[in-house]
Amino acid sequence: MHYSKLALLALMAGMAFSASAANRPSGYTTICTEGKTCSVAANTTVAYGRADSFTYKVLSGSFVCSEATFGSGTKVAGGTNECSIPSGSTSSSAASSSSAAASSSSSSKASSSSSAAASSSSRASSASSSVTGTVTLPAWPGCPAYVNASAADTVPLTTSITVPAGTTYDAGGKRYQLSDGGQAEGQPPVFLLEEGASLRNAVIGNLAADGVHCKGNCSVYNVWWEDVGEDAATALGGPGTTMRVDCGGSFLGTDKTFQHNGQGTLYITRFVADNWKSKGGKFYRSCGDCTGNKGPRTVIIENSRIHNHQTIVGVNSAYSNGSPADKATLRNVLLLRWNGEIEVCSTFTGVEKGSGSSSEKGAEWNTTTCNVSATDVTAIDKTGGSKKTGIAPGNGPDPAPVNRIQESWTY
Repeated sequence: MHYSKLALLALMAGMAFSASAANRPSGYTTICTEGKTCSVAANTTVAYGRADSFTYKVLSGSFVCSEATFGSGTKVAGGTNECSIPSGSTSSSAASSSSAAASSSSSSKASSSSSAAASSSSRASSASSSVTGTVTLPAWPGCPAYVNASAADTVPLTTSITVPAGTTYDAGGKRYQLSDGGQAEGQPPVFLLEEGASLRNAVIGNLAADGVHCKGNCSVYNVWWEDVGEDAATALGGPGTTMRVDCGGSFLGTDKTFQHNGQGTLYITRFVADNWKSKGGKFYRSCGDCTGNKGPRTVIIENSRIHNHQTIVGVNSAYSNGSPADKATLRNVLLLRWNGEIEVCSTFTGVEKGSGSSSEKGAEWNTTTCNVSATDVTAIDKTGGSKKTGIAPGNGPDPAPVNRIQESWTY
């Protein structure tokens, strides 16, 4: 009798687990099961998996609901995997499997708790997919080239895409559009990266909102901002975290390209940027007046080409609350600003929100806060032109003349 009760309890527990573990994310509808052929409308987010474990991928047309479509290791053992889409989306399915290939784009291993954000890429909006402006800089040597995504490869969003902790979202070169693209404060990000998440091979279009937010350690590889909205990317992680940005580029910024609101390190390498239209703005800014604003913050910029920014880095060499100062390190940075000086490393006094405005102290070279010397910078002058790239000398003695090269530009 005792063993019968134990068996019954075990059976009941198993039934309870089965009932609680869903084979589709909340708000999704199953369209076919393992080995069957499904068909979806263009740029639809499809979830593949079972038992509250899913892989998301943006697909178009016909595909086979299988590990071959969603990637090695995505099949969840222990039962029949299902393919599902956000409720209300258009689809059809066939009973037999097929070799029809799915159009590849983005995939990320995620739990059902993130499905609402991931599903946003399937919802259409009236956002324009046109590209504003002209890309003027090639990718840094050794990095993938920028690819102008077609209208068919443009994904309209109605809410941010959250990349869960420890996962990778490979966008496959698709362009993502969310909203606005202006300088209004408080916009949502296009991508929100949780702790340890990675974003790869994405294009952010002219509806750039607030770009990419990184909540802790994260990596961003080969991401191109065709236009910068509020900011291109914001580092939000706490002390000891690092946001790494490698390859890619940004264009048409007006105010700030990279914003640092948390603590920790923002490391940028092999990046190209050109604010050719505004010919101004800051490439990096340590927040001047955040809530609870404090340092130290560290920014490292290496092997990068930055055109038409008035300030390369703005850092807080002091905080009104006595918090430790920031540190900026620049190495092998190529700079051009047509018709104007460049402040390479400008220092400020940071304040807490509601305590007044952050005040500028001046540009510095070879200091604890501004770890950059003239030999770390190459100034680009226009071939045959009368205008030269100005480099602000900063406080104290002028640095040694920076390296100079000549190139032909049409500004």
